[in-house]
Amino acid sequence: MPEIIRDVDQGSEEWFKYRLGSVGGCSIDAVLAKGKGKTRKSLMYKLAGEILSGIKTDSYTNQYMQRGQEYEDEARKYYEFISGNTVEQVALIKSDIFGVHVSPDGLVGSDGGVEIKVRLPHVYVELLDTEKIETGYMRQCQHFLWVTGRGWIDFINYCPEITANPMWKKRITPDPKIIDQIEIELPIFLKELSEMVRRVGA
Repeated sequence: MPEIIRDVDQGSEEWFKYRLGSVGGCSIDAVLAKGKGKTRKSLMYKLAGEILSGIKTDSYTNQYMQRGQEYEDEARKYYEFISGNTVEQVALIKSDIFGVHVSPDGLVGSDGGVEIKVRLPHVYVELLDTEKIETGYMRQCQHFLWVTGRGWIDFINYCPEITANPMWKKRITPDPKIIDQIEIELPIFLKELSEMVRRVGA
């Protein structure tokens, strides 16, 4: 069974230690790039470096990511208000497979979860118009469903500046095609990562 870690805060040093050298939801898109793509290889070097050094790689942040952190709690509370769901915040969930985890934006009951994206107005308007979810975000949601075994995740998009309609959400359920890709490509990636660590760390 996946292990839910509740006793540390996301963003804390303890949280980063749990994630060292581990593939999370934000990384699964690079894993599924397959082959020897630059993005996939960069992820492998990053995780190998963390495993060998015990030091987390400094996370890249920009004004848009900081905006997301600023409004995430507000978005979570708005979701609870309009949906009637109670969201439980947890640190992360460790997969049965060593070196794999998810750090969800929240869990709902025993079978659901939430993934929150805070959008800039022009990006949010495009989403409202097209209702098209980016491939990387869809894979991130599917990774959550696969690791946790839960039945659904609400993909929440929030833009406080669009006051008439600040939230768009889509309930996502397991997609067998993407799940199959994860089940094939992730073990290959983890095996290559382990081999790299042994080879360069000898």
